[in-house]
Amino acid sequence: MNTERLLEGKKILIIDDEKALREMVGDILSVAKFDVVTAEDGLAGLNKMYSESPDLVLLDCEMPNMDGYEFLEKVRADPMLVNKPVIMLTVRNTENDEIRGLKLGIDDYITKPFKATLLLARVKTVLERKALSLGANPLTLLSGNIAINSEVERRISSNASFAMLYIDLSNFKSFNDRYGFERGDKVIKHVATILTRVMRETGSTDDFVGHIGGDDFVVLCAAGKYGKICERVIQLFDESIPGFYDPDDRKKGYIITEDRQRNAQQFPYISVSIAVVSTAHTRITHYAQISEIAATLKKVAKKYNHSAYVVERRKE
Repeated sequence: MNTERLLEGKKILIIDDEKALREMVGDILSVAKFDVVTAEDGLAGLNKMYSESPDLVLLDCEMPNMDGYEFLEKVRADPMLVNKPVIMLTVRNTENDEIRGLKLGIDDYITKPFKATLLLARVKTVLERKALSLGANPLTLLSGNIAINSEVERRISSNASFAMLYIDLSNFKSFNDRYGFERGDKVIKHVATILTRVMRETGSTDDFVGHIGGDDFVVLCAAGKYGKICERVIQLFDESIPGFYDPDDRKKGYIITEDRQRNAQQFPYISVSIAVVSTAHTRITHYAQISEIAATLKKVAKKYNHSAYVVERRKE
């Protein structure tokens, strides 16, 4: 998977009170195969952060209702948004402005007016740099395996009460075979958006969302909240997944493609399988123990012909 493919389809949120600039920047990014959403001020932009889950923000400095700095303060104070990369667009890049922005976690500056080539170079560089610095999954920009391991071990060593949700997709291979990896990547990014949204709705500041790789995700949450989270994830996924299929396949409710033995086979919609390991039911002493239990539970969840979650309730 090359870098250009990973960057294609990344969602960029443009926040600027000048409509002409929003449209100009949007056109530049769209031609470069980025997905573009816009907002006219910081307040509208903050709402889009939650509803659209952008991969990067292009932020104007001076706007009505909520300026760029106030927007940044709110984003950096939210655990679910704190790592979102932000490039500030400004007409006056003074030393004081730059220092203030850097203190708030600005990733880069672009001074207006600017050339399209400079804009695209800065956007691509910041996205790549952010993924590397976070050890993040390059497709979703969610925290990757290093951070996942660290978060689990931190909870275990502090004797915290928590649950780990291991999220996996069933029938995803057949979907990729039918529609190709580009559309499959869109489904994976959609799952990341759903998980981030649900944790924003139901989670707390210590919750964690990570992307192991492929169609495998992890959520860490308080031990007593996993049921509500699983049910909401399944609801949002099942409601939205038909939209990723072609109209003819949606009408049938299934696709036909080759199985692993190269025989034509009918496959239902992708479903989400969730394995839940909670310290409320199981004594956890190390990460490998959770992984082993989750792998067993995932096999059980995948036996269902629909989205489901399975919980380990054995006391150890």
